[in-house]
Amino acid sequence: MLKSTRLTILLLSASLSLTGLGQTLSAPGGRTIGEATRQTPQYIPGGFNLPNGWRITPAGKPIATIEDMVLNAVVSPDGKIIVATHSGYLPHGIDVIDVKTRKLVQQIPLKTTWLGLAWSADGHTLYVSGGNATGAKNIARTMAPIYEFTYQDGRLSETPTGGLVETIDPKDVWWAGVAYLPGKGRLYAANRGTGLGPSNVVVFDTKTRKIVTRIPVEINPYAAVLSKDGRRLFVSNWSSESVSVIDTESNRVIRTLHVGMNPNDMKLSADGRLFVVCSNDNTIHVIDTNKLEVVERLSTTLTPLAPEGSTPDAIEIDNQRKLLYVANADNNSIAVIRIAVRGHSAVIGFIPTGWYPSALTLAENNNTLFIGNSKGEEGHPDLKGVGSPLASKWYGDETVKTLQKSSIEVLPVANLRESLPKWTHEVIENTPYNDSLLSEARPASQPTILPREVGVETPIQHVIYIIKENRTYDQVFGDIKGAKGDSRLTIFGEEVTPNQHALARQFVTLDNLYCDGEVSVDGHSWSDSAYATDFNERYWPPTYAGRSDALPARAYIPSAGHLWDLAARKGLTYRSYGEYAARASTGTAMDAAPGVAGLVGHVAPDYLGSRQRDTENVAVFLKDFKAYEKNYDSPEPNQRLPNFVIMSMPEDHTRGTAPGAFTPQAMVANNDYAIGQLVDAVSHSRYWPSTAIFIIEDDGQDGPDHVDARRTVGLVLSPYVKRGIVDSTLYSTSSMVRSIELLLGLPPMSQYDAAAMPMYASFGTEARATPFDAISPKIDVNAKNKKGDYGSEESRKMDFSDVDRAPMHALNEIIWKSIKGVDSPLPPPVHRFRPLIDAGDMIASDKD
Repeated sequence: MLKSTRLTILLLSASLSLTGLGQTLSAPGGRTIGEATRQTPQYIPGGFNLPNGWRITPAGKPIATIEDMVLNAVVSPDGKIIVATHSGYLPHGIDVIDVKTRKLVQQIPLKTTWLGLAWSADGHTLYVSGGNATGAKNIARTMAPIYEFTYQDGRLSETPTGGLVETIDPKDVWWAGVAYLPGKGRLYAANRGTGLGPSNVVVFDTKTRKIVTRIPVEINPYAAVLSKDGRRLFVSNWSSESVSVIDTESNRVIRTLHVGMNPNDMKLSADGRLFVVCSNDNTIHVIDTNKLEVVERLSTTLTPLAPEGSTPDAIEIDNQRKLLYVANADNNSIAVIRIAVRGHSAVIGFIPTGWYPSALTLAENNNTLFIGNSKGEEGHPDLKGVGSPLASKWYGDETVKTLQKSSIEVLPVANLRESLPKWTHEVIENTPYNDSLLSEARPASQPTILPREVGVETPIQHVIYIIKENRTYDQVFGDIKGAKGDSRLTIFGEEVTPNQHALARQFVTLDNLYCDGEVSVDGHSWSDSAYATDFNERYWPPTYAGRSDALPARAYIPSAGHLWDLAARKGLTYRSYGEYAARASTGTAMDAAPGVAGLVGHVAPDYLGSRQRDTENVAVFLKDFKAYEKNYDSPEPNQRLPNFVIMSMPEDHTRGTAPGAFTPQAMVANNDYAIGQLVDAVSHSRYWPSTAIFIIEDDGQDGPDHVDARRTVGLVLSPYVKRGIVDSTLYSTSSMVRSIELLLGLPPMSQYDAAAMPMYASFGTEARATPFDAISPKIDVNAKNKKGDYGSEESRKMDFSDVDRAPMHALNEIIWKSIKGVDSPLPPPVHRFRPLIDAGDMIASDKD
């Protein structure tokens, strides 16, 4: 009988606190409209306030800074070292930490690596997965191997001493988890593949280095764990909600077990239970490896009703104390679970960590827990250092992607019983989510038509949601007086974007709005779902770095779906203009992108897409809008303006200074005029009194900002939006999503839109239906780059076939210097979250 165990702590209902998200309102001239405190991403005693309003207060001590996305960590058989893999956007490799001294003693660079670490039976060889190495940066498209390193007395060989290699097309290989079978000298290596279909596990003879066989499994095999007797191999299938059971004698799959969504890490207990982490539904599925059935299900959330968003993604077992440690990546914590009684496991508390814990391993007789945090440990603003226009030097390729570092944190757990209550309370205090927010959002400090309760009727019957590309606040709005901007960083100011400036002044200037995403891949997921899955977080960094051209698989999609799925469940009408849409081939109609079933039949077929001008794109909408106006009184809902319209308007991404392409200013100006045309049409229509328009960038990676690299430009427009104020409330992408949901009577999708501060302060109670008149462009929107323009040759070589394919830092610098002048240095972005410790300070010398 399957049992479900959820955390029950009485103090949760009484003590879950709402983090103070203050509201500051002022007129553009500086007049204070309301009194409150302004919260921004910043250092706090013992931790950090994140840009999304959540907080971290790591319990452990940071001992090493490494490159981004630490995916795995293991202790050596002799207990002397910890080995971790880092496999993100920055250079890949493995890191070696001396357990006794807590020092980083080796950093070994590799072309690519990804997840898998396994020791040989004698403890003298470490096998390391090479991931995938067929991206654009790897011109030769060479095969990624399973690396072999020799180990002796606390040190690995400085370079691989051998490797295990597939013989198929290198582009079809992406090594993931590995497991070594003692006795036979065989290594089982999960090839998660790079396509959308099933893949396999490759069996190597480590003596001959030959392939014994390939075992077909399901989609995206991830972790590989052997049973105690070695007769069975268990493989989690990341995109198939399953675990494949392989007989190691016949090397065939004998059973496929259904588990939760996005099964990733797994660990086997001493009594033969296999604990399978399922990140997309916040669960651990427990498999009896003798009966081959799921016997228990555990929730890793803080509260019983929490939707997706905890993101368990790593696991470790203390067999002595009968404890399970589970990293909740997006909750920035570790769930501690007592597993002493089979079938009656219990979540007993939580440990606060750094940002996005993603790797765990125990050492020193299970008395010390080593934690890998993929997004770092702690940070603070540094106005004269990296990221400031006051910096005296240029420090190289620095964007939101390159400034993000991982950290290794060490935490003594011998006295866990004494510390766990305090740590649990800290995690609760750090977490703005609680179950009551599913039906009732955070309270408003003043009257507003934006409802607090889900399902309350509002005057707004139509929402138009526009997602643009990559701009920071200072790049566009840094020149607005009375708001928190730095005009020195403004390159697309009022001369280029007169409509957006006029809209910000006429309605609300949002100067404390942050993107939850870092690039377009996770940015659009956050914009449409208020969440990015663990697959998404692990997929985009190596892909953006040019190491892989793998396709996003099913595990990319959040379990709750997207805003349009919520609209469909409620019976609302909805339509997409370019968002998550694609053409099957040239000349065909635009339709839902593969795997996005909720948009099938709900996409504007004539929408042109990302390679066309936004005025041409918006013309498609305006043509439809005329029909909607004509049918305003129609009894047929599908003839009227849909309740929810989502639109991609990406021209502000630009194409750099590529010869023959429109100049960056022309593209941003054209995007601005398209915004003006749309708002003009809607605000002069009969739909205006019942419409709200939300506009945001998917991410802020394409330029500097003096506050934070994630701060972005956004607008909210409606007759019910206040006029002529600056709203400095801390908002994120999820705040905008939550506001849309509340206006349309939709529930939240994740813990993040549930916990986000709705945009109460931007909305009033009385309608002011004054329309907006579009402003004609002040510059030539048809100006084109010429051969010989700054960066023209580099831009010509860039891939602009889709958003974010061009290298962002190089593109940023070209745009900046083409506008500001060749001798004007590009200010690197402020990225306010970085580890406290420099890696160089932590690498021990031989004398140490």
